[in-house]
Amino acid sequence: MCRLLVVFSAVFVAAGLFLGFSSAAWSAPYTQVVDNSDTGRFSASSSWGRSSYSPDRYGRNYRFARPGAGQDPAMFKIRIPSTGRYTVYARWPANAGYNSRTRIAIRTPNGYVWSRIDQRINGGQWVRIGTYRMGSGDRWRVKISRRSGARGYIIADAVKVVAGAPRTRRPGGATGRDVVRKAKTWLGVPYRYGGTSRDGVDCSGLTYRVFGSLGINLPRTAAEQYQKGVAVSTPAPGVLNFSNYSGGNSVTHVGIAVDGDTMIDAPYPGTVVRYDPISPRYTIGDKRIVPGR
Repeated sequence: MCRLLVVFSAVFVAAGLFLGFSSAAWSAPYTQVVDNSDTGRFSASSSWGRSSYSPDRYGRNYRFARPGAGQDPAMFKIRIPSTGRYTVYARWPANAGYNSRTRIAIRTPNGYVWSRIDQRINGGQWVRIGTYRMGSGDRWRVKISRRSGARGYIIADAVKVVAGAPRTRRPGGATGRDVVRKAKTWLGVPYRYGGTSRDGVDCSGLTYRVFGSLGINLPRTAAEQYQKGVAVSTPAPGVLNFSNYSGGNSVTHVGIAVDGDTMIDAPYPGTVVRYDPISPRYTIGDKRIVPGR
């Protein structure tokens, strides 16, 4: 009887291990990341320069090119294990001077599908291009064209392909307290005009990155951000406080409210991201982007 119990126990343990392994396998969909420095998986002409200047890059460096009349694309080679739907992401460093109309194409069984992306925003993070039906095999599947109707460098840094469609974010999934929690991780980062990285940020660069980390895309400047959200009468956690400390009517500064009296902001050159008092005297308006709780 004891020997039978041992046998049955071994069977159940093996079955549990198998089920555990299967569950783990199913919880992680097929993913492939291709960086511009991956040998045999990236191709670009000599018109595409190489740089490691930006700290927001993926990997050792990234490629950049001026807009041109022809495509002259940067190409990424992706292995797809089986025909089906895959979600494609791209990544580039944060720089407000990059191209606003970058053309990117995804290869499908019916040919390339083109999209336009604004590389002036959402830098330093994975940006979803779309979900596409893709055939199996190891092929050149993503290309970034030099043809553009806008100025600014076109960037080819890295792409990612994930099996299936992404889960839809629950409406109101991020709250004001989530915003404050993310903002606190930036405390102490030095002020840098035009900055959007941990090496330095300005006021709107801070809000842009904090909300971006929660999957919420804001415009780059404080004046543009003021056009978003819902106006509220008093600041609350996560609310954006817009102001002009010169006393004018145009928005020149933005901070993230911690409560009704205090905000986290990047105030001016020579300072760091810090806690500052909210000044009703200079406030132009308060905007709620996400629910307060």
